[in-house]
Order: sequence, then structure tokens, then C-alpha cells
Amino acid sequence: MKSTMRIKAIVGCVGVLFAMAACSGPGAYVNPDADWGFYHRVGVAQFQGLSDDPRAGEKVQRVLITELLKRKDLELVGPGQFMKVEGATRSKLDLSADKPLDSAALRELGQETGVQGVILGVVRDYRMDRVGQSEFPLIALSLQLVDVATGRVVWDVSVGERGGPKFPIFSFGETHTLSELTTKLCRKALRTLP
Repeated sequence: MKSTMRIKAIVGCVGVLFAMAACSGPGAYVNPDADWGFYHRVGVAQFQGLSDDPRAGEKVQRVLITELLKRKDLELVGPGQFMKVEGATRSKLDLSADKPLDSAALRELGQETGVQGVILGVVRDYRMDRVGQSEFPLIALSLQLVDVATGRVVWDVSVGERGGPKFPIFSFGETHTLSELTTKLCRKALRTLP
């Protein structure tokens, strides 16, 4: 009887530890000198994709834009308008679409769209990964909010996760699709914004 109770206690403690590990958030850099009241209008630049999926950057960017639109503290420039201005700026400065925006391009974007900051993104991994007999999504991405006037990074976060069960043996909490995991990671990243 005592050994059964001891085993149940140990299993319960292990479950609590796994739950705590699953709830831990990503580490983020927040510039201590940034005036967060200043950044009320932002744009989202074209994401860079480093994964095998050539549309990974576009897919993650769309989800992030949706999550940003749900927030009440930031005004987001319409994605179509921002994309059009970004394309014109890249052409004007001879900056190809696969290159990150430099400080001159950020200043130009700020002047043309009236934003104080631009969110840049890099999708490092975006694929289905085999785990035993099943396939689960694997995504890793980095986001930055950059001040358009100075080029200074005011917020930076990297998140990554593989779907699948959060707890060994049990199957609750599983993430089966790239879309579902993308939404989870974008929400997790945005929770680190001040």
C-alpha cells in the first residue's frame, strides 16, 4: 500500500515538473532604454525564410500579423500597404527581397508609412519531423522590433518547438499541424513584448 502511494506521489511530482517546463516562456531581449509608449504604430516586414519550405516566411508572417491585429496596444499598418512600400523601398535602394532591411531602408519605411518600429522575422525551421511512427511539426523563428529612426533593436525573441505530446506516455497537449504550432509560437513570442 505504501509503495503504491509512493509511486503515485513520484508520478504526480514528475507531472508537475513537466507542466512547469512546458509553461516556461522564451527568453527575450527588451532594450531597457526603449520608451514603449513611443511604439504605437508598427509594420511587419517580409520575413526571411531559411527552411526548406520556400513559403515558410510568408506563412509565419501571416499568422504573426493576425496575432498582432488582436492586440489593442499596437496599431498595425495594413499588410498590403506595408508590403507595397517595402517593395518600392527595396527597389529604390537596390536591396533584393532575400536580404534583410538595412538602416537606410528602415528609415525610408518609417517616413513612407509613419511607423515608429518595424518587426523583422527569420524562420529558421519549418517542417514536419518524424518521431517514432508519427510526424509532428518543428518550427523555429526569431523576431525583432527595430526602431526606424535609429536602427536600434528594441525587442528580440527566438522561439522554437516541436509538436507532439508534452508528457511521455500521455497524448494530451499534442500539436499535430504546422499551422497550429505556428500560432502557438507567435503567441508565445508576442507575450514577451512589454
